[in-house]
Amino acid sequence: MFSPSDRAKLEQYVTDCDGDIFAVKNLEGIVGAVYARYSRASTGFRETLLKEFVEAGQIDPAKAEALIERVLIAFGDDSVGELEGAHVSFEDISNLATKEIEDRRIGGSPIEKSTRYVLYDQPGPDGRFRYHRDPAVMASEHAAAYEQTMDFIFKTYAELVEPMREYYRGLKPPEAAEYDINGDGKKERLADCTTPTDEKAFRRTYEMDLRTKACDALRYLLPTATTTNVGTFGNGRFFQNVLSHCYTSDLPEARALAARLQIQLNKIIPRYVQRAKRQEYQVTVRAQARALAGELFRAVKPRPEKTVTLIDGGEEAIADRLAREGLTGSTVGAALRDEEDVLTLSCMLYPHLAHPLRQIQEVVRALPAEKRQAVVAAYVGDRQTRRDRPGRAFEAGYPYTFDCLTDFGTYKDLMRHRITTQLRQAFTPTHGFVVPPDLEAAGFAHRALACRDRAVALYERLKPEFPEQAAYATLHGSLVRWVMGMNDREAQHLIELRTGPQGHPSYRKVGQQMHEAIAARSPWRAEVIKFCDRNDYFWSRGDSEAAQRVKEKKLESLKA
Repeated sequence: MFSPSDRAKLEQYVTDCDGDIFAVKNLEGIVGAVYARYSRASTGFRETLLKEFVEAGQIDPAKAEALIERVLIAFGDDSVGELEGAHVSFEDISNLATKEIEDRRIGGSPIEKSTRYVLYDQPGPDGRFRYHRDPAVMASEHAAAYEQTMDFIFKTYAELVEPMREYYRGLKPPEAAEYDINGDGKKERLADCTTPTDEKAFRRTYEMDLRTKACDALRYLLPTATTTNVGTFGNGRFFQNVLSHCYTSDLPEARALAARLQIQLNKIIPRYVQRAKRQEYQVTVRAQARALAGELFRAVKPRPEKTVTLIDGGEEAIADRLAREGLTGSTVGAALRDEEDVLTLSCMLYPHLAHPLRQIQEVVRALPAEKRQAVVAAYVGDRQTRRDRPGRAFEAGYPYTFDCLTDFGTYKDLMRHRITTQLRQAFTPTHGFVVPPDLEAAGFAHRALACRDRAVALYERLKPEFPEQAAYATLHGSLVRWVMGMNDREAQHLIELRTGPQGHPSYRKVGQQMHEAIAARSPWRAEVIKFCDRNDYFWSRGDSEAAQRVKEKKLESLKA
């Protein structure tokens, strides 16, 4: 039991002074240190807080700062940093930069402004379209070409918003639309609405149905330079990793973003991000791996590959080897281990190439031992401390490794799955472009292709002088190559979630193709993924919009 005076102190910081379970409040920037300290104390959290962190009824900032420093020295801040967190908003950053943040998988939860719900047809407060203008590019001879290309693409997008709405309106006039706006399992038409409230809900659902269809079709035109907003909650360790990664990035926008982020986090959780810095080890090994990949594949032209390829276990290569060496336990083991090595080494080279993974594997299989060792040496480099960590190629070996060639929009939606290993190649508009079927059906394919052509021309113009910034010309409809490794449980989650009726048609197809590939390899495993939806839904979000009206109606009734 606590004394009345101690209870008065504690009530500011815990939700219950007596129970065995309680929540902590009003201890931003300090709670991690308290938890770390009490993990080795004989007393509980509340007693530890009172004894070591509270002075004269309040948290003593100077004392707390000294204790945090002592705790971090005594315990190390890797795990302690996971006990502190911050909410951070990144606003008006490019879609390209968002991937630098969101690709840090562990400890953070980002949510991004959706191109599936938000139209980008209006200019910003400065009267200009909303896309990132890299300072170095804008100070170069390419500035005019950059702005002219981006303005052309955004103007095309804006000019097609109303025509696409009218196209969808022609396919489904309001009088023919049906929505369950009352939540009774029965779909009503506009003529069935008997009250002004129901009619308003119906018309709002209908307009959102058309709007989201237009967003889904037109987002293919948006470049990765498009600026957006990302809200993120993350723990200290996550943000320290984000900062270090962005400081180390080749993308100038990411480095500038890191500097601004550090200033803001220093106001909230300074001790937990104090080790964030540019990682020269990563800079070195990235350059080494890129140079070696270029050397090994200089004469190898990337070959076409399908949208989704499930990488096999190298069975044909193993069979060929066993035919030469004989079938024994040792030869089988050696062949299996060699294929594991081939996959890992191929993943080391993959981010620095434009080739599909299977083609890279074929080249790696043929490399002599000294060349394979050179790949490892370039990728691993000279590790000076345990914090010099090689990259994700060492995570290779999942039951399923999918090599994907999808539009950027699909990549953006699927890369959110964090219980996976992902590797991606450089974003470029030169792998190809997906013309949205609805734009083609509406007679606007030529306008989409004009945007593609302008984007490719800008990319080729920028690449020699600005290889990183050239990626801003990648459109959401541009094909990008990336690898996603996962286990059975994640495959079930991803496929069942992403093939749902409300999903974008492009990533629904990817999920369906993943399921087909798993079924071809192991029918019973595919059967476990029983909620993979293989149906087609042209009006995919009308039902979800109607359900939203039902929820809004319930909220209004509660207020009344």
